[in-house]
Amino acid sequence: MGEKLATAAATTKKNGSIWSIFMHADLADVFLMIFGFLGAVGDGFSMPVVLFVTSKLMNNIGGTGVGSDINSLFLKNIDKNAIALCYVACGQWLACFLEGYCWSRTAERQASRMRARYLKAVLRQDIGYFDLNVTSTAEVVTSVSSDSLVIQDVISEKVPVFLMNVATFIGSYVAAFLMLWRLAIVGFPFIVVLVIPGLIYGRALMGIARKMRAEYNKASVIVEQGISSIRTVYSFVGENKTISDYSLALEGTVKLGLKQGLAKGLAIGSNGLVFAIWAFMSYYGSRLVMYHGAQGGTVFAVGAAIAVGGLSLGSGLSNLKYFSEATAAGERILEMIKRVPTIDSDNMEGQILETVAGELEFRHVEFAYPSRPESTIFRDFNLVIPAGQTVALVGGSGSGKSTAIAVLQRFYDPLGGEILLDGVAINKLQLKWVRSQMGLVSQEPALFATSIMENILFGKEDADMEEVIAAAKASNAHNFISQLPQGYDTQVGEMGVQMSGGQKQRIAIARAIIKSPRILLLDEATSALDSESERVVQEALDQAAVGRTTIIIAHRLSTIRHADLIAVVQNGQVMESGSHDDLILNETGLYSSLIRLQQTQTNHYDENDHATSSMMDKFDLSNTSSRRNSGVVSRSSSANSAATKTQNLDLGTDVRTKSDITDQPLQVPSFKRLLALNMPEWKQALVGSISAVIFGAVQPIYAFAMGSMISVFFLPEHSQIKEKTRIYALCFLGLAVLSMVINICQHYSFAYMGEYLTKRIRERMLTKILTFEVGWFDRDENSSGAICSRLAKDANVVKSLVGDRMALVIQTLSAVTVACTMGLVIAWRLAIVMIAVQPIIICCFYFKRVLLKNMSKQAIKAQDESSKLAAEAVSNLRTITSFSSQARILRMLEKAQDGPRRESVRQSWFAGIGLGSSNGLMSLTWAMDFWYGGKLINQGYIGSKALFETFMILVSTGRVIADAGTMTNDLAKGSDSIGSVYAVLDRFTRIEPEDPEGSKPKNITGLVEIRDVDFAYPARPDVMIFNGFSIRIEAGKSTALVGQSGSGKSTIIGLIERFYDPLKGTIKIDGRDLKSYNLRSLRKNIALVSQEPTLFSGTVRENIAYGASDKVDETEIIEAARVANAHDFIAGLKDGYDTWCGDRGLQLSGGQKQRIAIARAVLKNPTILLLDEATSALDSQSEKIVQDALERVMVGRTSVVVAHRLSTIQNCDTIAVLDKGKIVERGTHSSLLATGPTGVYYSLVSLQTKPSTFVQAQSFK
Repeated sequence: MGEKLATAAATTKKNGSIWSIFMHADLADVFLMIFGFLGAVGDGFSMPVVLFVTSKLMNNIGGTGVGSDINSLFLKNIDKNAIALCYVACGQWLACFLEGYCWSRTAERQASRMRARYLKAVLRQDIGYFDLNVTSTAEVVTSVSSDSLVIQDVISEKVPVFLMNVATFIGSYVAAFLMLWRLAIVGFPFIVVLVIPGLIYGRALMGIARKMRAEYNKASVIVEQGISSIRTVYSFVGENKTISDYSLALEGTVKLGLKQGLAKGLAIGSNGLVFAIWAFMSYYGSRLVMYHGAQGGTVFAVGAAIAVGGLSLGSGLSNLKYFSEATAAGERILEMIKRVPTIDSDNMEGQILETVAGELEFRHVEFAYPSRPESTIFRDFNLVIPAGQTVALVGGSGSGKSTAIAVLQRFYDPLGGEILLDGVAINKLQLKWVRSQMGLVSQEPALFATSIMENILFGKEDADMEEVIAAAKASNAHNFISQLPQGYDTQVGEMGVQMSGGQKQRIAIARAIIKSPRILLLDEATSALDSESERVVQEALDQAAVGRTTIIIAHRLSTIRHADLIAVVQNGQVMESGSHDDLILNETGLYSSLIRLQQTQTNHYDENDHATSSMMDKFDLSNTSSRRNSGVVSRSSSANSAATKTQNLDLGTDVRTKSDITDQPLQVPSFKRLLALNMPEWKQALVGSISAVIFGAVQPIYAFAMGSMISVFFLPEHSQIKEKTRIYALCFLGLAVLSMVINICQHYSFAYMGEYLTKRIRERMLTKILTFEVGWFDRDENSSGAICSRLAKDANVVKSLVGDRMALVIQTLSAVTVACTMGLVIAWRLAIVMIAVQPIIICCFYFKRVLLKNMSKQAIKAQDESSKLAAEAVSNLRTITSFSSQARILRMLEKAQDGPRRESVRQSWFAGIGLGSSNGLMSLTWAMDFWYGGKLINQGYIGSKALFETFMILVSTGRVIADAGTMTNDLAKGSDSIGSVYAVLDRFTRIEPEDPEGSKPKNITGLVEIRDVDFAYPARPDVMIFNGFSIRIEAGKSTALVGQSGSGKSTIIGLIERFYDPLKGTIKIDGRDLKSYNLRSLRKNIALVSQEPTLFSGTVRENIAYGASDKVDETEIIEAARVANAHDFIAGLKDGYDTWCGDRGLQLSGGQKQRIAIARAVLKNPTILLLDEATSALDSQSEKIVQDALERVMVGRTSVVVAHRLSTIQNCDTIAVLDKGKIVERGTHSSLLATGPTGVYYSLVSLQTKPSTFVQAQSFK
């Protein structure tokens, strides 16, 4: 859609769209741009002025024979004109300084402002927009990082160059008319020839660039999904599938790249037409000299001015392709910034109620998600929630419970009906205010990668430390936070991975409480917790709910029995409502059947309820104090942030990685290695290089012909002039044709090399990344967003290094060699002096380049910070929207951009001085050459012909070197990227997944032993999870692991899958050390179903077949789905098994995702089944279905079950109770209960069940 708009806009008005690049300038920027504009124009005008003075000098020199009498006059003229050139040089210095300084300064300012605005606009959009338009977070992230870099680059480099070119063009033509109007008029039409081809190809290139971007996006999404759910990819051995999908997606970009190469070759080749124009100019010029008394130097200057003018217009227009890229980027960004969402969080209109009682009413609400309008969620949904009461919504997965909360918070607007708050429709109220009245705690709490304190402050920005602590105390979080080494300043890692489920959830509750909302929305707030954390959190929630209108969604009915009103939702309608006691009386009612499913309780309360509750309080005191706090050590502490903050705390184990990381980029990898990667394309490389050598030599030969041509104009005999003119004119024509052919060969060949190299590098990098141990992905710098942008950008830069840059280097070398040789042969004295000054010019460019190199590093670092923020913001969009914390995120972005801003000020100074010096010196050397040449002629060492030839050859070569110099800053950026590419390619993984020596078992029996294992997550080596831990898991039996949050249950699963290696001790399967297996073939026998199942964007069928080795037929897939109880709901979807799951399975409800994940595990037919909380996120009905499915699947397999809900594991063969990384008890359900109230398991069970059932449960056993 955006593509079409953009192309339409581009075709309608080319110029209008350019302004989208400068949309973000403020007053200071306007001033900077005005001065920069003046500088660039001055820089442009200096060229024609130099030419004008040169023509005077040439006439002085050419007009004299060797050793003529009027020596003194001759020298005086030369001195006068040489001094004039020096003045011009000073003017040039000033103009270039302004040009360099102002533009690079304003570029950074505008880019950072744009990033902030873009992010702000993204955060302002309604949730529906993302469901419909944005396939993944990857898209938004690339927009923030690459689009703003493109624009920054254009403003800082391309715009001033373009302005300079246009000024040169205008100045040149004005000068030409003033000097010799006859020739200028005849030469004028040639502009068309110089300019048009460039324009045509520019257009073509622009279209191709757009298409390439769209193509690469497809590939980028595949990587982003693979990396963000790396554990799933590894455990299902899906690496090869991910890689082959990625390769396939890259095919399209390669084809487009070749087209681009061809278009480029044509565009640059068409510059050869300049030579053809000279053929004509020299012919017509010779007539003017013979019959109209024109002077040779003037003819040359006018010809040169016309050629320079035309060429600079051409190269100015070739810069348009960058403008077109930037404009496309600017339009994308602007489209987002200008888009006013239907539900606009910035909209300040609407009422604000003075006092809020908190009464809510849903009236005849109808709703369907915008991304799936055909499946209606609510059909006439009615519900009244009295002020200050607690209302629970229960019902099956997908019945619309969470939707009610989404609609209430106005993430979506209902299609029909209305929702009232205190009798006023919520769409009449001010959106920000409505949201500020609601506190949301959702099922998977979204935390941001900053400190705990900052995370809590998302609820209320201006809160002070006391309020934060009060909120943390109210949510039972204060204790565990103050136990952490850095307390409230502890970093929580990307998406909060540093914290265990219970800890995250309590931080999220503190965040909701600090807002002191009138309405509290709890969407499954405790489903992911173990029983003890759940009780703690539940108490926190009960405390928080006092005096507030509270809506609870819960699958576990025990958590909501005290609600004032329970509404049972089915098929988008409220089927029953009433209190627990009322509903339970209706034996046939939906609620009663849900209760029976969960078997929490028989119909009557028991008298000894009180007795137990007091017993439980005692238990809790002893327990929370001793146990809870030690269980603080987090669980899925897979990532790293504490480690990045305190890298020096690392223990010995991690020292090697750290040094690995630092060593690699230091030695910049050799260009040779890159070329070695390009070996298969050696034919293209050869053709390209030969073409480049020839094209390099074209320049000096043309200059030689040029110089000789000037001296021809000063010949006395007309016949001689005619004859020589003919020879040189034909020479020019030949060069024109040659350069066209050569360029096409060169650019196509290099494009071919570059495209295949890029594809190869991307594939290799991904293949390599997918062998790294999980600990590597836990580090901050390797978040999925960062890896995506590395694959996208670095490989691309490397491509331009090989293609464009290599061509340029070869060309330049060849030009320089040929030119210096010719110069020395013709007039060695003058040539030596001229060659001696060349290095000064080259040094200036080099100086500029070194600076740019250091700067590019800083800029990129800044970018990473902001793209990480963007990725996080988009993935936690609902949280941000619900807490209206857009402004806060933007402030975080501001902060991330502080350092780079200071950097850029220094950068601008350097850019200005570097540019000024290099261009000023250029004119000074010209003045010197002529002055010295005049002296030599005067003393009779050389003739004027030799002077012109040498001068033309060396000066034009100077330009070539200078052009190469302008490319060097890209080279600088390039070598950094190669560094980062090789840092990945050369890294040795800690855990080699494809060990050729490893044994590849066809099938295993499934006996797992863990012996004396010490373990800490690599990201936080100072927190030990296990010390000397051992457990034996029998083959073919089911073993359950229970214990609190942070006791190390999931860690065991991570160790069995070998996501991590233990620091000490061994893990054996079938009596062999895990390290002696070929990991991928071992993992084929292990299936993992985790708590938050990751699906990939693709159809349901593709997701189920993901883990299976070969092509699977339909019947097996359906069979697996049946076993997982998923077949019925899949068959009920509109497209059945071909239903698209959305990015990460967003289109499906939790229970549906989980069942697909189980089907995926079943299809693999594993020997060892690992279930990490597989049912925790489901409501009772789905849970029962899934539980049945799991029990069927577990038969005859070694199963390791981690569960918080003990009812799900009663039938396991062995139950191991973990606490603080030790096994405290193990046995069967009944034997553990038999230990009586002192047993840990007994207490955990009693926490989860009410006494009467408990007694019955015991009597059953």
